Amino acid sequence: MAGISKNNPRIKELRRLLRDPKFRSESKKFAAEGLEVVKECIATSRCPLDVFVVNGHPVSKEVELVLAGSEASIWYLEESLISSLATTVAPQPVISIFQSIDIVFEDLMATDPTFLIFGEEIREPGNAGSLIRTAAAASADGVILSENTVDLYNPKTIRSSAGSIFRIPIVRSTAFEKLSETLRDKSITTVALSPSGDLSYLDYDFTSPFVVLLGNESSGLSTQALNQADEIIRIRMGSGVESLNVSNAASVVLFEAHRQRYIKQ
Repeated sequence: MAGISKNNPRIKELRRLLRDPKFRSESKKFAAEGLEVVKECIATSRCPLDVFVVNGHPVSKEVELVLAGSEASIWYLEESLISSLATTVAPQPVISIFQSIDIVFEDLMATDPTFLIFGEEIREPGNAGSLIRTAAAASADGVILSENTVDLYNPKTIRSSAGSIFRIPIVRSTAFEKLSETLRDKSITTVALSPSGDLSYLDYDFTSPFVVLLGNESSGLSTQALNQADEIIRIRMGSGVESLNVSNAASVVLFEAHRQRYIKQ
């Protein structure tokens, strides 16, 4: 445990990790605010690299308990310094640095997944984080994010996931056309969610291996993804409503899949 100033290299690194996507990618690290993310990391048998806590804050004792026996370093900062680093309006008293956790597509396929989600060009970090959280809650085997999707390690994405990024395998920056052949070789059906679908999601059989394709907030799935999909399903909605927010739509469909696959057993 130690106290450090704003000029310390670790503080400079922390600031860049919170604000610079390129630096996060190059360093293979990311930073996140809040104690809950630390708890989720530890609960999944991982360990933060560095944890920065407001000096004298009551939460410091809990941080020490959570990290007891781990190799994480705890650093105590003045509240004003934490506030200057934070990306939130109401700064948390804890900010941590973690090793990147995304995996490559081949490693995900090696686990023989049967319940996957593919997000195409999800632009809003809050939606991306909520999608990951929903996928983990619905017991999905993995999340695949396309190229041009918001950075997985954007602080808002991490917050919206509520730490679920540690609970489910995630592949990022992958084009769907590069995956489709492998998915078919694995007998994984590609199921696109779109208002143009003829089949209700309630009538689809999710008990066989599948990947749900979800499009972005404004334009939905690309024509290419729709053309390559094996099935197109839709959510029936009330008159005058064209679509749902992507994370809400994911919740509706993924929990129906969960119901079919797990609750009926």
